[in-house]
Formats: sequence, C-alpha cells, structure tokens
Amino acid sequence: MEKVVIDGIEKNLNMAKVTLFGVPDRPGVAGEIFGALGQQGVSVELLVTSAVQKGHSNISFAVVLDVLETAKEILEKMKGRIGAARISTHPGMALISIHGQQLAGVPGVAGKMFHALASSGINIDSISSSRTTVTCLIEQSKLDQAVTSLQTTFQFRQS
Repeated sequence: MEKVVIDGIEKNLNMAKVTLFGVPDRPGVAGEIFGALGQQGVSVELLVTSAVQKGHSNISFAVVLDVLETAKEILEKMKGRIGAARISTHPGMALISIHGQQLAGVPGVAGKMFHALASSGINIDSISSSRTTVTCLIEQSKLDQAVTSLQTTFQFRQS
C-alpha cells in the first residue's frame, strides 16, 4: 500500500488539557472565556467543544503547561458568572500533528494517523483538524512512540 505524502510532523511538549463542564450554550460565552484568557497572555493551541445536553456544552482546550495555573485562576473567577458547572485540568499532555498542503484532498489521512497511533498503544484524548493539519492531544509519555509510528506510516515530501 502506497504511503500518503505529508510535509511534516510537529510536536508540542509540556501541554495541559483544561475542560470547562456544563457551559451554557448561548452567544458570547466562548468569546468571554477566550477573550479573558487572551487578555492575560494565555494562548490556546487546540480547542474542542461537545454538546452534552440541550443548552450546555463542554469546552476542552490545550495550553502550554507554564500558563496552566493562570488559565485555571481566570476560569475559576468567571465560572459562576458564565454558569459553568466545574473545571478540570490534566497536565502531562502533548500535541502531535501531521501537516501538508494537500491533506484535505486525500481520503483517509486522519484514519491512517489514528490507526498508526492506536497500533502503538496510544490513546487520543482530543482531535482537531483543518484543511492542512490533523492534530491529536495525547499523553506526553507516549510522544516519542507517536512520532516513530507516524514516521513509519507516512512519506515525507521531498523539497
């Protein structure tokens, strides 16, 4: 089977996952949350939302470990005002991404990535994708295995 050609693999170490549970689904809430984080210098590197019940969602995102406590403090202060139920944090995470200009036009790229990670015993916590990138949040302790698995699965574009 021919390997899919990608431009490269990116990895971000020392990440943490933050989840806001039970966030009311109404206009402006996400803007308030991420505006407050941004004003305090907290950059979000991956963002996933999921509806959990009518009118409420969970919002999970990844931040660099160095700003985890700042992010948590900001969210604790606004939790009651925005109506979120609770906050959880999970340090010890990493991001791994494959990228390429033509990824969106190649059927099954994400599936190949997910299968490669699973074959190496790596569980995917969160997924984000765009036309040119597929990113997974995984346990940091599995990052080297993930890189090796993806290097075996994909072919790299020659410059």
